[in-house]
Amino acid sequence: MKYSTILPSLLICGLLSGPEVVAQTGTGWSLVWSDEFSQTNGSSPDATKWAYDIGAGGWGNNELEYYTSRTNNARIENSNLVIEARLENFSGSSYTSARLKTQNKKSWTYGRIEARMKIPRGQGIWPAFWMLGTNISSVGWPACGEIDILENIGREPTVVHGTVHGPGYSAGASVGGAYSLPNNPPFADDFHVYAVEWTTNRIKWFVDGAQFFSVNPASLPAGATWVFSQPQFLLLNLAVGGNWPGNPDGTTTFPQRMLVDYVRVYTPTNLPVCGVNLLNNPGFETGALANWTAYGAGFNTLSETIRNVPVHDGTNVFKLFGQFSGSENYSGILQDRAASPGQSFTASAWVLTPKGDSIAGANTAWVEVLFRDATSSPLALFRSAIISASTPVGSWLNLTVTNRLNPTTFAGMGSVTNLVAPPGTAFARFQVVFRQPLTAAGAVLFDDLKFSDSGLLEIPTPVAVTKMGQNLSLSFSTFLGLEYRVRFKDALNDSIWLGLSDVIGDGSMNVVPDPIGTTQRFYQVARACD
Repeated sequence: MKYSTILPSLLICGLLSGPEVVAQTGTGWSLVWSDEFSQTNGSSPDATKWAYDIGAGGWGNNELEYYTSRTNNARIENSNLVIEARLENFSGSSYTSARLKTQNKKSWTYGRIEARMKIPRGQGIWPAFWMLGTNISSVGWPACGEIDILENIGREPTVVHGTVHGPGYSAGASVGGAYSLPNNPPFADDFHVYAVEWTTNRIKWFVDGAQFFSVNPASLPAGATWVFSQPQFLLLNLAVGGNWPGNPDGTTTFPQRMLVDYVRVYTPTNLPVCGVNLLNNPGFETGALANWTAYGAGFNTLSETIRNVPVHDGTNVFKLFGQFSGSENYSGILQDRAASPGQSFTASAWVLTPKGDSIAGANTAWVEVLFRDATSSPLALFRSAIISASTPVGSWLNLTVTNRLNPTTFAGMGSVTNLVAPPGTAFARFQVVFRQPLTAAGAVLFDDLKFSDSGLLEIPTPVAVTKMGQNLSLSFSTFLGLEYRVRFKDALNDSIWLGLSDVIGDGSMNVVPDPIGTTQRFYQVARACD
C-alpha cells in the first residue's frame, strides 16, 4: 500500500526544553508478539493491539472505500480476523472496508514478521499486509520507509508482491519482487504464510517458507537512502479500487473477505558474535568480488545472484565449483588483514551446497584463518568444519572457524573459541578454500563471511530522545534476552560515562526515562557483548 525519531548516532544531547501451512519454527527466532484472534465470534479485534484508520479520501491512491471500525468490516470469526469489503453507500462512499494498525501500540526494529492469511479475489480488490515507520508523523511518507510484506491485486490472482518504498524509490519507482505458487494456482484458494525477515541492512520475503526476494542498500537507486533501521508498525487492510488495481467491474462480487489466522513477530536469537567485521564486501554485494583476491583456475570462482542460486542475505553470493586440471588443486578467495601478537579474533561464514548441483566425489570446501609473519611464513592455522558430499544439501550452515591445525603438517591440534595471533604475527589471512583431488562435479555457495576482533565488548545501539512531560524518554530497539547499557554524562569531554539503567531486551522498543535537569546531558546506549 502507498501512504501519501530514531537518530542514527550513538550520542544524543538532551536539553531542557499471514493446504495447511505451519509458522516459522526454525532456530534463530523467538516469538515476542502475536495475535491469534481467539476472541469471541463477532467481537472486535483486540483494542490493546490494534487501532484503526478511519475515513475515505483515496488514501493517496484514489481508492474507493470508506474505512470503518465497525464489526461489519472487521471482526473475529472462528479464530480468524475477518476484514470485509462491502458494496454499500456509507458517508459518501460506495464501498466500506477496514484498515487495522499497531501504530502507537507496538512497533519493532528488525525481526521475522509473518501472517497466515487467505486473501480475497476479484477485479479492483487490493489486500495488503505491510509496515510503516513510526516517524511518519514527523518526516512523512516515503521518508519514513514502507515495507510491503504482501500485496495482491485482483486482476493478478496468481501473483503476490513484496516491496519497499523510501525516499527516491517510492510509488512507481519502488523496489520489489513478485512470486507465484508452483503450478500457478490463485492465492485466494487457500491460506498461505506471508513473511519478511528484516535484519540490519537486509530484508527478505517469503511465501510458505520459500524466499522469493531480497533487498539491501545496494539494491536501491544510486544515491537513495536506506531508511529501514528504525521502528515500524504493522498494518492490515483490504482496499477497493485505486491507481494500481483499478476499479471493480461487473465481474467483481461483494462482499470480499480477507481472513487472517494469526500475525506473529519474532526477534532474532542467532545474532552474530560481537565485533566489527574486518572484511570488505563480506556479502558480495559491492562490485561482485571487489576487495577479494581470487586464486586457482579463476573461471570457477564467481559472484552469483539470487536470480540463479540461493542466497543467505542480500542479492549476491560467492560460488565455487570443481575445475579438475589433472592433479589435485585448490581454488578460492582471500583477504589479508593486519594483526598483532596476542590479538584475538573470531571467524565464520554461511555455506550451502545447492540442490541439483551439490558438492560430489572427494571434493571438499572450508573457511580458514592463517596467521603469518612479516616474511609470510605460516605461524598458526585455524579451520572450520569441512563441507563434503556427506553435507546436508539445500540448507544454509553457519560455519565457525574453531579447529586448530599444525600449519605445516595440517595435523589436528584441538579446538578453540577465539583465534589468538601467536608471537611474530604480522597479518592474518581469511580464506575460502575449495579442494579438488579428482574429477567430480558440484558447487558450494558462500555468503556473509565474517572476521572480527573479538576484543570489542559492546555494540553501539541507535537511540531516540523525546520529551515526555518532565522526563526525557530514551527509546531504542532490543533483541530478546540481550543486555543493554544506558549511560550519560553532563559534559562531552568527561572521560567517564555514568550508568543510568541496564535493560534486558524483550525484542521490541524499550524506553528508559530520565528526569529533566537544568543542564545539558549526553546519552549512550550499547548492547553488551561480555
